[in-house]
Amino acid sequence: MELDSLIPVLWDLLQREKSVWALQILVQAYLHMPPENLQQLVLSAEREAAQGFLTLMLQGKLQVPPSEEQALGRLTALLLQRYPRLTSQLFIDLSPLIPFLAVSDLMRFPPSLLVNDSVQQGYRGSGENSLEEDKGLRPITPHSLAAIRDYGPGMRPEQKEALAKRLLAPELFGEVPAWPQELLWAVLPLLPHLPLENFLQLSPHQIQALEDSWPAAGLGPGHARHVLRSLVNQSVQDGKEQVCRLGPLACFLSPEELQSLVPLSDPMGPVERGLLECAANGTLSPEGRVAYELLGVLRSSGGAVLSPRELRVWAPLFPQLGLRFLQELSEPQLRAMLPVLQGASVTPAQVYCLLPLLPLKLLQLDSLALLANRRHYRELPWSEQQAQFLWKKMQVPTNLTLRNLQALGTLAGGMSCEFLQQINSMVDFLEVVHMIYQLPTRVRGSLRACIWAELQRRMAMPEPEWTTLGPELNGLDSKLLLDLPIQLMDRLSNESIMLVVELVQRAPEQLLALTPLHQAALAERALQNLAPKETPLSGEVLETLGPLVGFLGIESTRQIPLQILLSHLSQLQGFCLGETFATELGWLLLQESVLGKPELWSQDEVEQAGRLVFTLSTEAISLIPREALGPETLERLLEKQQSWEQSTVGQLCRGPQLAAKKAALVAGLVRPAAEDLPEPVPNCADVRGTFPAAWSAAQIAEMELSDFEDCLTLFAGDPGLGPEELRAAMGKAKQLWGPPRGFRPEQILQLGRLLIGLGDRELQELILVDWGVLSTLGQIDGWSSTQLRVVVSSFLRQSGRHVSHLDFIHLTALGYTLCGLRPEELQHISSWEFSQAALFLGSLHLQCSEEQLEVLAHLLVLPGGFGPISNWGPEIFTEIGTIAAGIPDLALSALLRGQIQGLTPLAISIIPPPKFAVVFSPTQLSSLTSTQAVAVTPEQMAFLSPEQRRAVAWAQHEGKESPEQQGRSTAWGLQDWSQPSWSLVLTISFLGHLL
Repeated sequence: MELDSLIPVLWDLLQREKSVWALQILVQAYLHMPPENLQQLVLSAEREAAQGFLTLMLQGKLQVPPSEEQALGRLTALLLQRYPRLTSQLFIDLSPLIPFLAVSDLMRFPPSLLVNDSVQQGYRGSGENSLEEDKGLRPITPHSLAAIRDYGPGMRPEQKEALAKRLLAPELFGEVPAWPQELLWAVLPLLPHLPLENFLQLSPHQIQALEDSWPAAGLGPGHARHVLRSLVNQSVQDGKEQVCRLGPLACFLSPEELQSLVPLSDPMGPVERGLLECAANGTLSPEGRVAYELLGVLRSSGGAVLSPRELRVWAPLFPQLGLRFLQELSEPQLRAMLPVLQGASVTPAQVYCLLPLLPLKLLQLDSLALLANRRHYRELPWSEQQAQFLWKKMQVPTNLTLRNLQALGTLAGGMSCEFLQQINSMVDFLEVVHMIYQLPTRVRGSLRACIWAELQRRMAMPEPEWTTLGPELNGLDSKLLLDLPIQLMDRLSNESIMLVVELVQRAPEQLLALTPLHQAALAERALQNLAPKETPLSGEVLETLGPLVGFLGIESTRQIPLQILLSHLSQLQGFCLGETFATELGWLLLQESVLGKPELWSQDEVEQAGRLVFTLSTEAISLIPREALGPETLERLLEKQQSWEQSTVGQLCRGPQLAAKKAALVAGLVRPAAEDLPEPVPNCADVRGTFPAAWSAAQIAEMELSDFEDCLTLFAGDPGLGPEELRAAMGKAKQLWGPPRGFRPEQILQLGRLLIGLGDRELQELILVDWGVLSTLGQIDGWSSTQLRVVVSSFLRQSGRHVSHLDFIHLTALGYTLCGLRPEELQHISSWEFSQAALFLGSLHLQCSEEQLEVLAHLLVLPGGFGPISNWGPEIFTEIGTIAAGIPDLALSALLRGQIQGLTPLAISIIPPPKFAVVFSPTQLSSLTSTQAVAVTPEQMAFLSPEQRRAVAWAQHEGKESPEQQGRSTAWGLQDWSQPSWSLVLTISFLGHLL
């Protein structure tokens, strides 16, 4: 049935079948329509039909799976287009759909809609003319704000931030200090999302009026501290009752405030248990000062007084207790703790799930068994090299149907470029590409390059199959658009770029998987769509860009008005910031109309800046007055930064190293106030309020032994400690436990990286035959070459093993210390065993010499290894990782495009610069994926010829010449993607069909 004839039928069905089940069926039909068909359907609907649709949704409390929320958001946005005149009642009618709206759609609502306009009776779904003009029916209040309050819990933080900023329009409710209690109560779900600058304007009277509501409001640290300043009365006698009434807000009290209100003393008291809940949910840092006070309660009372069930409540802080406390517990107590402490213990089911961690040498699965039992393997998160290896093992026939390909699940991610190239039909090709991008595993770099090169080739064919293309293209989603090569980005349609912006808002981690050049190009292209060039950027533009803001260039960043920048600081705190944007932001923060000169900052400015203080230069940070950086403020700031670094986004963000800036920030606390004063000696609370590396070797050496023991776990886990500090900390450990020759295995495990502080003779005395001890030492990066030699030779001597007897488990456990073996010793390693260990060892940045790496790489070509290098597929190069840097010059120079694209970025970066320049021709370098090309170091670039450098830049920019190279001709016979061609026009035409 044609759509034109289908539309009346669908809407008539909606009118006749006014039931929730009919609505559910219809909505499912709408959500699975191609976007342009859905648009035609909604925009052609009669007003009454659309009104009935909204009414049913309001009454039916529609349940939508997460996978379809984006489609429902688009449906809602289309309904907004159907009613371009936005009224307060329309806002109310759409309120169940607010959680599904994109931020850009939310920003279309005028701020005036949030005012309690007189609208007719009908909120809560009567539906009577609810979308018509106000006809003077009896008004009821509140309306829009009540809708926000009712549906706020289902909204995402960025949506709440967008609506919270709408409240600040002065023509609506006036300035924040004048907001009445009724308004504050109505917008309570949005208050935690007000910019801190505006939240700080709330008066004590306003805060106290909502006293009972704040504990459940979900305030962040800065907002919570402002509320606590108005709620906490330290002169009140019953401090315990006051703290209990604060609920989760009590977790933001300082140790000093807690001490004055209710000294912690009862390991199972209500206050203590409330704080432990905060530690369990992440609100309270287990490494902070309040947690240290809690640990003192448990230590002083003794763990033996607690029942096993009570002890489990303390599980979030157990890693901080150290060995001595655990040794005091009874066996029943420890048994009760095991389910909590050993969440990573391996069950048979987990062994099965660990299958994707096995090296290629152990994946000798029969191809028929793979195909026959694919349902057992199709959902496993196979690594890049495993998927390629298994794809080849299965010998997938070229005539495999799309359905059979889909049945392979994640195994299809190993698809070869040759398989793609042999798909004749353009429609089939696009369907397979779509399927690949729908997999939960990321599309590997070489396959991505193959897809776009193959698409370009097909567009340039004499008779492309455009006559057969149509609705099939609409299934391709924004994940593919996000992966679009840089040189095609400028030609994306406005609709397509907005799809990408929506994807980035929902899943910023996908943006962070791109190269910095790709991120910057995408951000500028999105901005080009949202705002005319060289015009000030509005708050709406920044909110629509979302995480893309962090990758804007200098000129674009300077188009942000300073007041708008100030009001968006809280939003920027959660984004990954590219180096260019971060540097520019740090300069803008110091402007008079933002936060001003750093030497004039107070605690308020520090709290507003939050972790963005690290965008300032080290010099600017050192000018912030000591009074503005008290222990409480510093601890909150460092906790916030650490929490962000450990978040999903923070771990993916390639941010700068902050050691120098963190040192400058805490200098006022850890350094004497005057030159003639002695350095302060830290206790454990001081270390927890900062970080171990903030303190000098002399200060660590002067610590009380009990304080050092309490903070030993922190010292062992701080990668910022330098050689002198490590020696000082190790000196304290020796005072605690005696000489290293008497260290028990569990003590060595607890010391971790501090072992680098041992002298060579002491290191030689360690007992290394314990498996856990050897593994711990092998995972430490930072040994000197002499120490590497001492560790590995001690292990061989104590275990009585010869190098030739090391199996792959020993080799894996040795890890970094493998580089302590001399080249002539490495030659004796079994090639079979080493090829199995290559998966783990190749993931390390081994501190081996060039000669040692060459020996290790040679082991892989011997019988029992992977065979001759000329026969290796790209998956082998990915498997062996950094060991590939040891492949001989002649073999590297003979690598083909596919093999080169299997090299890991880390392997590329550690090839010695002279060798890198000798072995790779311009043609080979131009075949690097963008991720590989970005990994080429400045030192390597310095050794390259002009032609080689242009090839690397070509690969970095994915075929688009970098600005400094435009105008030069290419010397290696590659097609110039930057020149318009009819085939490129067809490519962009294809992309336009995506909507």
